[in-house]
Amino acid sequence: MSEIRKLAPQRDEPATEAARFLAKRGCVVMKQFHEIGKVKCDYGTKLTFATLIFAIAQGTNGDRTFGLKIEHESTEGYEESCLVDFDELKELLLAIKHLLGLAKQAATERQDYTEFEYRTKDHLKVGFYQDTNGHQQAFFDVAPGGTMMFLSFDDLRKVFELIKSGREYLIEKGAGVDAVVTQ
Repeated sequence: MSEIRKLAPQRDEPATEAARFLAKRGCVVMKQFHEIGKVKCDYGTKLTFATLIFAIAQGTNGDRTFGLKIEHESTEGYEESCLVDFDELKELLLAIKHLLGLAKQAATERQDYTEFEYRTKDHLKVGFYQDTNGHQQAFFDVAPGGTMMFLSFDDLRKVFELIKSGREYLIEKGAGVDAVVTQ
């Protein structure tokens, strides 16, 4: 499995603001994580959702960024993760809500094998497929070339609620307001 991972597309530059904060050198970085919940997926894997707040200080000036970290833990013990910037969370929530509606609508139709998916800047992929017999399955993937996680639509609704809860927590902590940290 590790050989396949090496062949997967690699991220050249950080895609999210949070990842850009982590890549900076020569400054003080504060990383604050707050776990908001877990969702068990099919086949023994699980997703963990945590808010993140990064603050950076260089001299007397600084800045902050907010987001969500989503980790996938497999039965083999390896972990994959992605970061979703705060400004993407509302769009992600709307996409999941739309996907749930599409699944309900598509369930009444017979069609060719079809996939519906949404992707974030950091390559998180969420969606569902419907086969020619009308069977549907939701999926989640946190890394390109990573392991696709399958989950029920009820669990996808739980994912929606966790992301919504994380977004609300970040708003309480100051996300959505331009914040410049000074001495």
